[in-house]
Amino acid sequence: MIARQTIGWLLFGIFSLPLRSAQAEIPSPEPYLLVRSMRMLQDQVASGKAEALPMLNRVLGHIAGQLQAAEPKVWTNPANVYAIVIYLLNGGNPAVVRSILTSAKLDLVDPKLVAGSLAYADGDMMRIIENFQELPSNVPIELVASIYLVTATQLASIDAGTALKRLDYIRLNVPGTLLEEAALRRGLMIAARLGDKDKVRLLARNYLQRFALSPYSEDFFRQLVDALMIIKGKISNEEIAEIASLAWPGARLPFFLRIARGAIVDGDMQRARFASQQADALATALNADDTQAKLYMAVSSVGSDKTREAHVILSKLPKDRLHGRDVKLLEAAAAMANRILAQPIPQTGDPRKMEVADSATSLKAASAPSEFVDPIVDGTRKKLDAIDALLGKASK
Repeated sequence: MIARQTIGWLLFGIFSLPLRSAQAEIPSPEPYLLVRSMRMLQDQVASGKAEALPMLNRVLGHIAGQLQAAEPKVWTNPANVYAIVIYLLNGGNPAVVRSILTSAKLDLVDPKLVAGSLAYADGDMMRIIENFQELPSNVPIELVASIYLVTATQLASIDAGTALKRLDYIRLNVPGTLLEEAALRRGLMIAARLGDKDKVRLLARNYLQRFALSPYSEDFFRQLVDALMIIKGKISNEEIAEIASLAWPGARLPFFLRIARGAIVDGDMQRARFASQQADALATALNADDTQAKLYMAVSSVGSDKTREAHVILSKLPKDRLHGRDVKLLEAAAAMANRILAQPIPQTGDPRKMEVADSATSLKAASAPSEFVDPIVDGTRKKLDAIDALLGKASK
């Protein structure tokens, strides 16, 4: 009930224009109540409620004003100090929080918690890790989860196992929140680097079952593809298809296209064929453009016994439907197919085998990363960057 009343106060202050005298009669909610309302809105963002995001941006600004106007005695309550740190770590105004932490009397709050928060406001990740390494036992679970989330990526480079355990703490202690949603996404790459295939599958399955409507879902699929590229042969095509089956078809299509392209870059033509075939079938079912799927399917067949068929497909693909990077891939694959087809029929020990073997290397080089931005991701990254700021990422 208290939280609902607080949201009402916030919305009243943000969306209405009462007289100054009327405003003066309305008591300002305690900071911990204001931040609780912010967290509720963030969780609505994670659940896919589109109207929650613009409202959240306004609420973050409104809370900053309320914190600046708060009486000094407010900060003698540790609950309010913990709340403004949660606010800071979840996209709040760092200048406002820094001003409070450096001017208020905070005798009841652990000095390292204050130092870590100031380091976060300054973007100093080394001091953040140092001061947040051990947390006081009386720190609220939601603050612990926020600290674990913002330090996970940096900690993973030092101690990946501990970083993953901290993300597990978030999943277990604040389920259904935007903190859990982010923990699932960020855990994918850490688990992959540890070679934990089962953990990658678990995190992916939980995400798709719980947060499929999140505005971060595009970023999730990007992280998932990167994770699958790392564990490579440890995970089968059937297991990848099982993960994909939990997503709606419109999300599965770009997912398999990313897998196909990533496999080509990695030189794994067998997986590229599998993923491109899946993408081609989905494009047909969705009545969507199948040019990319056809391209990757043909590229993955160059150098196999289906080189001639691949060459025919490549010659018919409309280049104007492909991004410039894929046009280069098409041209490289077509040139390689021409060279292979121009050779005599191979005999035992025929040098043409070297030509076929070289095709994978050449195509891999043609598809290697450069300044190119994948068209599937490009349209969503700016939106995701803006949303991700709400989680208080220290750096990109």
